[in-house]
Amino acid sequence: MAAFNERQIRFVHELMYQIKVSEAMTTEVVTFPPTARFRDIQLCMKEKRFSGTPIVQDGDLVGIVSIDDIITAFDRGCIDEPVQPHMTRHVHTIPQNYSIIAASNLFAKYRYGRLPVVERPSSRKLVGILTFGDILSNLLLKMNTIAERIEQQEQSMHQKMQHAGDKLHFELAPDNFDLAGTASTSVKKHLQKLGVAAAIVRRVAVICYEAEMNVIIHSLGGFMDVDIGREQIRIHVGDDGPGIPDLEKALSPGYTTANEKIRALGFGAGMGLVNIKRCADQFSINSSMETGTEIEAVVRTEPAAE
Repeated sequence: MAAFNERQIRFVHELMYQIKVSEAMTTEVVTFPPTARFRDIQLCMKEKRFSGTPIVQDGDLVGIVSIDDIITAFDRGCIDEPVQPHMTRHVHTIPQNYSIIAASNLFAKYRYGRLPVVERPSSRKLVGILTFGDILSNLLLKMNTIAERIEQQEQSMHQKMQHAGDKLHFELAPDNFDLAGTASTSVKKHLQKLGVAAAIVRRVAVICYEAEMNVIIHSLGGFMDVDIGREQIRIHVGDDGPGIPDLEKALSPGYTTANEKIRALGFGAGMGLVNIKRCADQFSINSSMETGTEIEAVVRTEPAAE
């Protein structure tokens, strides 16, 4: 059996805090009244193959009889007597809304084979029985369910990325601050539907937003095309001018040509091109006073998938 690494152990430990006793316990419990004879319980244990049973009166737990108690009854010659005078009365219980980590601590401390489960901490009403085997079975079931869900999500993401090839096109109007960010938000939502990794979505969203705002603030209008492929996402943005006089300065943090009106609206901090370049795996920009500005940014998706 492969050894658990530290991360897996931590995961199991966290899972044990999340699972409630009520999820793991057995609700169909064989019980006996205090008037039952040891021999009756012994025969039932032999037939149903269990090693202990709660003693219940009017729905409340009043004691417990284990296989050790049966053996002691044989030794003392009281096997045909009622269990009430001889049963174990001081019984550790576990409330049904407690986590299984609390139950496992009791199992480890007292070496019990089973724990009666009660309705709530101050109650003696029996609602189930819990064994350490129940805890292990439920843990394995939960871990298997989680593993299957992760596998399905990975397959779904792979299928979506396989069938990617979407091309999104947006026309961007100048000075239209009412629609500012609409195109980048649409791209973000589309990538999320495709199952693209969150880190990649964030980078693409930043690139699209900054490029979109640059067109709205600084140009006479333009477009944004987003080409979504299996291995990369390509963002191509173009505008109708007036171009960038000094590209080196424009790529310096804090440099801006935004006027006071734009700054008053909270834009024009001089970080747009810097943020685009920082978030892209590949970046290029061409600008002239005659033809305007074109930006191309590429974000690879394969490293995130790995």
